[in-house]
Amino acid sequence: MARVLILREVGAAKATARLLTARGHEPLILPTEAIQPTGKPPPASDFSGFLVTSANAVGALAAAFPQDPRPVLAVGERTAGALRAAGFPFVLVGEGDGAALARRATEVSATAERPLLYAAGRVRTDRLETALKTGHKAVVAWEVYETRRLDPSREDVDGALAGGAPAAVLLLSAGQSWSYAGLLALAPHAFEPAPRLLCLSERVAAALPGNLRADAAISPQPSLASLFDSHL
Repeated sequence: MARVLILREVGAAKATARLLTARGHEPLILPTEAIQPTGKPPPASDFSGFLVTSANAVGALAAAFPQDPRPVLAVGERTAGALRAAGFPFVLVGEGDGAALARRATEVSATAERPLLYAAGRVRTDRLETALKTGHKAVVAWEVYETRRLDPSREDVDGALAGGAPAAVLLLSAGQSWSYAGLLALAPHAFEPAPRLLCLSERVAAALPGNLRADAAISPQPSLASLFDSHL
């Protein structure tokens, strides 16, 4: 059993904690980010389907297009489950990253005449949209949420890690890598001995300071299951 620190926003952190508990580990939650809806209405267009790369976007999509029968491409199974629970009947699942999702887009629209609506976060990489456009798939981004960085206090850190330093820290985004570096500078005593840093991707590991990057463990596939199976 390993004590594993989760830095995700509280809703996603609780879901990840359940997965870790089911595998026999002890989850520790210290949110370093919060999700805030933008409140923007969807663009007006005739869409062939939808794209979702985060469960954080599902609420806005379901509110604007309740139980819509058009296909919804989900980046992974967790997001797909949230879409099904929200009432979407036609959900296609990618393989955990934007490139795989772009390949599956051919199952939704064979031409660029009717675009896909991408319910997205305000801060994101452009890899998915670039891959779609390269494959001649029109996509319209609808920014439905933003991730706000939190700054836990030293007391917050001590409270979350009252039983001692975690054996591992999950780093699932570049923002979480930056936040972990800040926590380490704020309360170095709380992370002794140094935990393993479990990164979801190369991009996440690259966001760590150089002195931490060399010791980061990187998931072979950008999914929690792959990260857990490989490094826990």
